[in-house]
This record gives sequence, C-alpha cells and structure tokens, in this order.
Amino acid sequence: MARVDFGIEALKAAERWRDKCLRGDGSVFSSKTLWTSKNVDQLDRYFVRNLDYGEGDFFGKLEAQLQPASAEAKQLAAEMFWVMYLFVSEKGMRAGTKRLQIKRVWEWSGESLPEVPELRAPLEKGIGRTGTAYNTHRWRELAFFIGLMQGWKGLTTANRESLLADPWEFADWVDGLDRSKGRQLRHILLHLLFPDTFERMATAHHKRMILRSFVGDAGVPVPEIKSLPRIELDRALLRVRARLERDQPARPLDFYQPDLKKQWLKVKEPAPDVYLPDADPEGRGDAAWARKQFGTARVWLIAAGTQAEAWDSFRTEGTVAIGWDFLGDLTEFESKEDITEAIRLQMEGTRDPFVSGLACWQFANEMQVGDWVIAKQGRRRLLGYGRIRSDYRFDSGRTAFQHVRDVEWVKSGSWPLADDRQLTPKTVTDFTANTPWLRYAFALMDTGEGESNGEWQPYGIGDALTELFMPQGVLEGVLGALRRKSNLVLEGPPGVGKTFAAKRIAWALMGRKDADRVELIQFHQSYAYEDFIQGWRPTGDGQFALRAGVFLRFCSRAAADPSHPYVLIIDEINRGNLSKVFGELLMLIEGDKRGPESKMQLTYSQDGDEPFYVPKNLYIIGCMNTADRSLAMVDYALRRRFSFVKLRPAFAREEFQNFLLDAGAPEEVVDRVVKRMTDLNETIRNDRKNLGEGFEIGHSYFCPTDADEDLDEAWYERVIRLEIEPLLNEYWVDQPEKAAAAVADLLQ
Repeated sequence: MARVDFGIEALKAAERWRDKCLRGDGSVFSSKTLWTSKNVDQLDRYFVRNLDYGEGDFFGKLEAQLQPASAEAKQLAAEMFWVMYLFVSEKGMRAGTKRLQIKRVWEWSGESLPEVPELRAPLEKGIGRTGTAYNTHRWRELAFFIGLMQGWKGLTTANRESLLADPWEFADWVDGLDRSKGRQLRHILLHLLFPDTFERMATAHHKRMILRSFVGDAGVPVPEIKSLPRIELDRALLRVRARLERDQPARPLDFYQPDLKKQWLKVKEPAPDVYLPDADPEGRGDAAWARKQFGTARVWLIAAGTQAEAWDSFRTEGTVAIGWDFLGDLTEFESKEDITEAIRLQMEGTRDPFVSGLACWQFANEMQVGDWVIAKQGRRRLLGYGRIRSDYRFDSGRTAFQHVRDVEWVKSGSWPLADDRQLTPKTVTDFTANTPWLRYAFALMDTGEGESNGEWQPYGIGDALTELFMPQGVLEGVLGALRRKSNLVLEGPPGVGKTFAAKRIAWALMGRKDADRVELIQFHQSYAYEDFIQGWRPTGDGQFALRAGVFLRFCSRAAADPSHPYVLIIDEINRGNLSKVFGELLMLIEGDKRGPESKMQLTYSQDGDEPFYVPKNLYIIGCMNTADRSLAMVDYALRRRFSFVKLRPAFAREEFQNFLLDAGAPEEVVDRVVKRMTDLNETIRNDRKNLGEGFEIGHSYFCPTDADEDLDEAWYERVIRLEIEPLLNEYWVDQPEKAAAAVADLLQ
C-alpha cells in the first residue's frame, strides 16, 4: 500500500521491540530478560492493584508504588513508557521530555540508563497526535498495557506467533481484553506492529468521522457506524483507503493530509436552534461576516449551570465545563447513543436523555481547540465569549462540573437579549450556522448596552498552569481554598517561587491580569499597625494628621468596585508582629466576618467616623519562608483565619523540565539539575536535627533570566557557586565540611 512515511525510525524500533520482547523476554535497552511474566506481575501487583487517586505528580506517586518492586520490574516499566512514547508526535511531547522520563523510571532500579540508539532517532518526531488526554490518563494507558502484557505472557509460543502473523487476529485478541475500551494505546499498538493494516490514528472517533465522510467506500450504512465494533472500524477504513489509492495510485496517502483531512473534518451545518426573523434572505453579508470572524472554527453556546452558578469559576479558572459527573470519563464511551443510554439508566424518568447525551458527546468529541464558545444564562442573557484552548478532560478532583475544557475568555459581562433573540434551553448547542444571530450577539457584547467588563487580557487556570509548575488539582484546590476562606498563606522553602505564584493565583482568581486590583507589600520587623491600618503621621506644617494605611486604602478601592475581586499580597508575612500589625482586623478578616454587617470602629476612629468593614471581594495572600530561622512561628490566632498551602520544589515536575528544554538547556544539563537537586533536597529533608523539609531548595534558582544566554554546564556551575553554595554554607554554618561535600556532589 502507498502510505505516507511517518516515523520510520519509530516503526523500525517497534519491530525490534516485537522481536526481542514480544517473541522473547528480552530488553530494548540492555541484554537482560525484562519482559517476563514475573516482572509484569510485579507491575500489576504494585501499580494496577494499588492505584493512587490522590493528589501529586504521576511519576512521584508511581515511584512510591513501585518502591517494593524488583530492579528488573522498574526497568521494565521504563521500557513500557518507551513503547508508549514511540507514537507520540513532537507536538504532543518533546523528545527530550520522553528521554528524561524514561531515564527517571529506569534509575529507580539503582542503575544508570544505557545510552542506546533506541533513545534517540525513534523518539524524535514520533508518528501521530494523541492529544492531552493521553498524558492526562497515562495511568489508565499504563494499566491497560500491563494487563495486555499479562495476557500475552500467558500465551504459548505458537499462539503468540499466530497472532503476530495475522493483524486481524491480533486486533481481535486485544479487543477481548479488559481495559481496552477507550484506550488510545489499543490503536497505537496496532499501528506500531502492523502499520500497513492499521492507520496512524489514536482514537476511534477520528476513524468514525472518516467513515461517515467516505460512507460509499466504507460499505457500512451511516446509522451503523456509531455502533460498529472497533475491529470492524479498522476493516472499513482499510476499504476506504483501497478505493482512494485506486483513484491516485502514484500518490502516497495519509488521512491527515490537509486536503483529505478537510473532507472528513468539515463542519456540518446544523438546523437553527433559535427563531431568526432576519435570516438574511437578500444576502446582506452575515455569512461573509462569520467567515471573516471565525474562519473554519465552530461557535458553541454553553449554559453556565442553573442560573449561571458556574460562571464565576469558568471565568476565573479560564475553563468551560458541563455536569453529568456520574458518567465519568466521556472518552470511555464509543458513541453518543452509549452516553444517552447511560443517562437514561442513571436518571430514570428524565424527559429527554437524547439531548443530554448529545450535549456530552459534542462537548467531549466535536468541540475542537480554536472553536469559539459563548456562555449564557438561561434563555435571556449572555455572559461572555472566548476560544477553546484545550482538548476535553475529565477531572474527578472537581466537586462539580467535572467535564472540562480550557477557554481563553475574551469578553466578560452580562447582556440581556432582545425578546426575538432568546435562546434554546439546551446546555450545549452548535450555533455555527446561525450567522445572523451570531452577528447580533457579538455586536451586543462588543458594542451594545450591558454590564460589560470591557476587553482585557484574560488569565485563567490554564495560563497559570503554564507558569506554575504545579499539578492542576493542586492549583484548583488553592483557588478553592482562597475563595472559601478569603485568606491564604503560601509557605515553603527558598526558591519555590512563592511571590511569583501569589501573583498568578491572584490573576487566575480574577480571570485577568489587572495591576489595578492587585497590591503587593512586604512586612518587616518594624512594620506597624499605623503603616497597615491607620495612624497619626506628621504633616508639612509640623502638625499630625490621621492617615489611612495601605490596607484601608485598598479596602476602599475594593468596596467601591464590589463586583470584582481585589487581592492583597503580603510578602514575608511572618516577618511582622502579626497581632500588632493586624490589631482588631484579626476578627474582621475572617471569611464569615466580611461585609458591612460586621463593621466596627477602629483604634483611631474619631467621633462621626463610619465604622469599618473588610469587603467580601477582598482577598489576602501571604507568603512565608519556612527556612528563615530568625522568624517566630505564625501565631495560632492568625493561622486559624488563613488556609495554608505548602509549595514544594518542582524539579521532578514534567512542566519544569519542559520549561528548561524550551529555554534551550541541553538534556544532559536538565537531567543534572533534576537529579542533583533532588538528591540534595533529600539530604536536607533527612537532616531533621538541623534542617528538614522546610529548608529544601526550590527550582526558581534554575529559572533562567534574559541575561542567561547559554544554559550549559558553565551556567549550571555559576548557579551552584553563586547561589546554592552560599545558602548551603548558611544552612550548615557549624558543619562546613558537610556544606563542602554537598557542593562537591552538585558539581561532580
């Protein structure tokens, strides 16, 4: 067959894996026997049967889970990740990141990863796109892979050879395994092992879209495509390929070629969902306006929950989400009919499960990155518009609205609709074809009457995640704690970026970058109530006048703008004498004491002064260095009023490693930073007599500035000598030999 050549090196590597590890029990990276039943069973025992659904980095949790496993089982896990990453294109994961992760897992065994050809060219460009879900659900894919290998190792040699000799027999065997439904790795493995039979596609959804577009060649009626077994999808897709190749025998064919992709990924025009009194019968240009405004992107209307209760979180997090959380991950369903049936069974008596099933299917499968989305409240009000920035993901850590996509909100406000422009009550609606209504709606939001917040640079949770090397669940928890208690302290050792994080958390809370609504101050030992709240200050004529402190002034600004959040960031919050600085505000800053109903007179209030209160839209974020020995612990009175979040060094985070790779650091330097600093922090944690967890060293020391041109070994040594070594000398001031040994370990 004439196929476009993608990932030749990766496919050759897959052949070597097949011959060494599927036909035998060998190893990709060594001469050992790693792909054995014994080692696979250990991965099943310590990982699959011991899944950790809690917070934390995937690899950090995996390392703890595999700690009791043998060295060979850990090395097998590393090689399994290598297989899983062969397919992933460079847009899905950088080759350097793949190698660093594989190396990290291998070295849990206590041995260095051999430098072999399989770690270079085969991982560079990959073969196809997997989307963010492949990484988000990496634990599911790995669990499926382990189960597959358990079944494979239980076959006789003759059965294995029979399966490897027949692509369809192999696919039928895979589809009969538990955990195979909904797994991208199912499609990936079939392509890696039989690239002439199975397309370079990681999802059944794209395969169905192609069959619907070339239904005459597929030999399957459109109504049956949605329920077609996966193996029959692949057979039908092969028939489509055969016909297309007959028409153009000299041209290599790939379904992701721009001209072909345009055919099967084209937008289908839906029937209008609203009454359109001016449907442009004379061609006044609505369609032309829409083409210019949106190009080939689609436009979706989404309800922000009942009475728009979810809109605030959508806007501040930079997300859009829907309910039906009981369904779990929507990518596990093969069709919208499957979703509809699940809703019907779960919500017995629901009026129209089809509409709900369609909404879930469209949200997970038909929306695309780059599409536009309009948030609505009921049928009569618009709340804003933005662009979709991520694939669908299921986030079980959210308390509600667990089906999520990231959105860059461009406009936010509240605009009532004219009576003849009111909307369908559906949760999700494709409005792409309703160009007259869209033109009206965007004109209303851009120039019409309404409580518009104006145009601003949006900043949501997605933006924060790109800058903060923090798991999404942790960041969402931080924002939730701040909203709930109104006061938050970020505590951690030096270099974890507490102040940097505080600003990003403030922006994510507000949903935008807005310097006018964020105030940054720093406490010190001499900071007083008079500086923070109010006090008598000298004037130019030798008199004294009562002056409002920074907090009172900021409260006044917030109270004058009650519909928007304001955030006060207090750096080094534990450097001040907190009881004296806050005074009577220790009561007023409590989350349930906000607002005029709790107002009271301040210390320096005079006759006729209005009582003071802390506005409900004002939030406080404090930053506290846990390694400063000169500071007393925060007193319990203040601790009770704040949520406390510990920030940890992010050396092991994939996002930090990607950041350094993108900045131009060679893989060898990134690996050195990660490994050496991780080892040093372990030494610091274990020194409980003098130091401990609160004295770890953070990743921001290795975040390059504009002045750092070459992130090479010389740069690494400069950071160690000029920044890390002085800190270690301070840590072990009474043990200079220990500090010197630690520096030597870092530089070796």
